[in-house]
Amino acid sequence: MVSFQQESRIINGTSLNNIIVILIAVILFLVVLYYKIANRRKTSLANRIPGPDGFFLVGMLPVLLGGPEKLLINILNNARNYDHTLFKAWVFNQLYIFSKTPEVLEAVLTNPNLFSKSKEYKVLNESLPGNGILTNNMFHEWKKNRKMVAAGFKFSMLKSFVPIFYEEAKFLGKILYEKREINSNECEISSAIGMATLEMIGRTAFGVKLNAQKNGNHEFFENLQVVLKAWEHRITYPWFMNKSLFQLSTFKRKQDISQRKIYNYIDDLVQRINTELKNNKNSQGEHNEECMGFKSKSFIEILLENEHQMTFNQIRDEIITIIGAGHDTTATTNACTIFMLATHQDVQNKVWEELLAIFSSGDPDRQPTYEDLQKMDYLERVIKETLRLYTVTPLFGRKVEKETMIEGYLIPEGSTFMICTQLLHLNANFYPEPEKFNPDNFLPEACRSRHPYTFIAFSGGYRNCVGSKYAMLQMKTVISTLVRSYRFYPSDKCPNPENLRLKYTMTQKFVDGCYVKIETRT
Repeated sequence: MVSFQQESRIINGTSLNNIIVILIAVILFLVVLYYKIANRRKTSLANRIPGPDGFFLVGMLPVLLGGPEKLLINILNNARNYDHTLFKAWVFNQLYIFSKTPEVLEAVLTNPNLFSKSKEYKVLNESLPGNGILTNNMFHEWKKNRKMVAAGFKFSMLKSFVPIFYEEAKFLGKILYEKREINSNECEISSAIGMATLEMIGRTAFGVKLNAQKNGNHEFFENLQVVLKAWEHRITYPWFMNKSLFQLSTFKRKQDISQRKIYNYIDDLVQRINTELKNNKNSQGEHNEECMGFKSKSFIEILLENEHQMTFNQIRDEIITIIGAGHDTTATTNACTIFMLATHQDVQNKVWEELLAIFSSGDPDRQPTYEDLQKMDYLERVIKETLRLYTVTPLFGRKVEKETMIEGYLIPEGSTFMICTQLLHLNANFYPEPEKFNPDNFLPEACRSRHPYTFIAFSGGYRNCVGSKYAMLQMKTVISTLVRSYRFYPSDKCPNPENLRLKYTMTQKFVDGCYVKIETRT
């Protein structure tokens, strides 16, 4: 039997639990009420826009809780419920506006009121150290710095990078072939391609060899991955976008340590290169350009030549931005392109035939020239079709800084216009059989028949990708070099595109690798 004292304790404990539950409920009610009152204008305007209700607690939260592997699929499934030019979704008290119409996206990406990146990029800025052109929302400073960065992507610079791309691509081919399983010829290609891409960026951005392919790792890359994972964690679990809550996360300390190491690495590198440039200038005079001839310059050298227009911290921030933004994007696209060639033998044969025609005269094993790469029309279509299906950065947002009229709807101040590339790239209105891999989607006549904003793998408008030509040149060099020496086949571990698992964090990444079979052509 239960004693009187025990019964009293049970009753008191139950009463205390009830009080706590009631207090939590009251606090939640007051929080919701506060946000309802503070956001009544936003809510009123949002109610006129098609889309699910569920302000604050429901909204799009179930879509996010599906995890990074299901996020894009869930967004696409939700979008199918709306045929309107715009539709909305709530995440807590944050309002997101989507569109699957290219005319609307052009209006958004070219609207000066929508120049600023969304708050998710502020969180990125807290994780990835620095404030480069990717995250900078100060228009005049952004414009000046972008002009300086763009100088590193001019024609003469790009042309000088081709030998570097080719050398590292040849070495990549050897590594892939050596790491294959001897009996099956199966090979996980994404990790090796990632190291090769890091080496290419290191040599073109830093002007130094990181030896990432030989060592299979690098201090800078390791720390970069830590800070990017911290950002991914905050986006995946949106309550950690609050700085105070993130302070409680185990990721915070790891992020801070890696940030300091990244800063120290870049600071030392920039200081060393700056000293070398000044010493060369002093020893060889003002007209050192003639002595250098066509010597390839790194991005750091280009930026340091304009140090009177950019501070040391700005130069460091832009270098970090170039590496952070450029590494995952080209590495993932190269891996996906090889995978699609392996699983579509007819397409790989056409790429091979195009390369045979281009290298039919002279030494067939020679390094490609810039002009050779410009002739690879079919390969470029293959890469663009891969980007259509596997856009590496499928989501990016713009902050609505003041109420803006779009397609007859008044978009509330403080909301976010979220661009989801898959809403266009997988739209049957623009691409027949959108799930099918078909490089002819990018034949000149097919492109002319579509609105230019139906393909936005490199974004668009004011803040389009400044390195798109660099990326395409690098990808064409890498893919063509690998295909000239090796033939790729489907892997038993991942025989079809349907088996390829990707997840969205900051960019799309492989869940469990990217496998193909590799054989030499000779």
